[in-house]
Order: sequence, then C-alpha cells, then structure tokens
Amino acid sequence: MCGTEVRVLGEVEIRVGGRILALGPPRQRRLLAALLIQPNVQISTGELISRVWNGSPPARVHNALYSYVSRLRGVVQSSDRLVLTRGHRGYVLVVDENDIDLCRFRGLVSRARQSGTDRRRAKQAYEKALALCRGVPFVDVDAAWLVELRARFAAERLGAELDLFDLRLREGNSSELLGPLNHYAAEHPLDERIAAQLMTVLCRHGRQADALRRYAGLSRRLRNELGVDPGARLAELHGRILSGACP
Repeated sequence: MCGTEVRVLGEVEIRVGGRILALGPPRQRRLLAALLIQPNVQISTGELISRVWNGSPPARVHNALYSYVSRLRGVVQSSDRLVLTRGHRGYVLVVDENDIDLCRFRGLVSRARQSGTDRRRAKQAYEKALALCRGVPFVDVDAAWLVELRARFAAERLGAELDLFDLRLREGNSSELLGPLNHYAAEHPLDERIAAQLMTVLCRHGRQADALRRYAGLSRRLRNELGVDPGARLAELHGRILSGACP
C-alpha cells in the first residue's frame, strides 16, 4: 500500500509515497477542501457548487462540477487510500482520517487531555500535535467559507499550546516561554489564562514589578471594555506575587 499524507494545516498537499501530487487549479482545490473538511461524509451537489464557486455559480454549473470531480478523481487515484465516490445526493471522499494532519492533530490533543497524571505522555502528545501545524489551514485555498474553520482551529491550536505551557511550568521550565507568551498576550490582551502564565514566568525571573503591571493593565481593560474584574484565580495569583511568593 502507498504511504499517503493529506496535509491541510498550511498549504494543501497530498503526498503519496513521498511524491507531492499536483492538485490542479483554484476551483479544483476548493472542491478538494470542501470534501476534506468533512471526510467520509457525503457532501451534497448543491453545497459543493456553492463552495467551489464561492456562491456565484456559472451557467451549466453541474457540467463544470462534474468536470472538476473527474479531474480530482484522477489525481487521488494515485493513492489506494483515497477514493472519491458519488452518492445519491453528492460526493464523498473516502479516506483514513489518520492520514489527514488536522484529524491527527485533534486526536493527539484529545489523547493528551486524557492522559491524567501522566505528564510525560501528555507533553509528548501535545508536542506531536503542534509539530503538525505549518500555518493557517488551507492557506492557499481562496474561500470565504473556510473563515470559520480557520478561526475554530486557531482557538484549538492556542488551547493546545497553553496546555503544553502549563505542563512546562509545572516542570519548572519557563525561560523559553517568555517570548511566546508576550506574543500571545499582545494578540489576546483580555485572556486571563495567558496573563496568568506570563505573570508566573515574569515573577520566576525576578520581574515581579512587570508581573504586577501586567495585572494592573489587564484589570483596567477588563473593567473598561467588559465591565468585569479579573477572575478569582488571576486575583489569587496577583495576591501571591504581591506577598513575594512566586508561583
């Protein structure tokens, strides 16, 4: 059997036996993306038409869709682990989900979160999951309907990254986290979990004043923008740092 990798966490690639397949023009790539976001599920012809033509189909669109399906079927038949079939209402791409990096990412994150007290196993699973991420999912596919998936995945990836940071902080490893946490704090200025991790790292490196300033700035923004105070866990961390006890 041919080794098959379907990579969507970045540019879309299908590798068969180490060879990258030519996926064709933009609309053919949209068709592939529309099938890959729901692997092994039949997607209706109407939904595929809407996604391939971004909601503006041409005349004789069914003939055009059939042409793209035929070409894409010719591409994926290079692998014995990818089958594009027609159903009663549309088309389905039959694929082992373990061959798709997005599915593997989610499986590894789930495994990590079910590891209980086995921190080593959890850390390894998170690291493997995050190593699959090459960038924005389907970055080379121009389709408005991918916006929601990209936003959802960005939240999933950030959650996994912060879970891994928690494990590293418990191990006492924090120096390498300062740069990433500063970056995430700038991107998500109201996120209390990121703020707590960053305050912890700053305190551990003798920068208690910077940690307290972070808390004060976040408190102001929460009150001004959301009308709320920091949560109990962040307030407790602030109190510990104030008393000179770094977490």
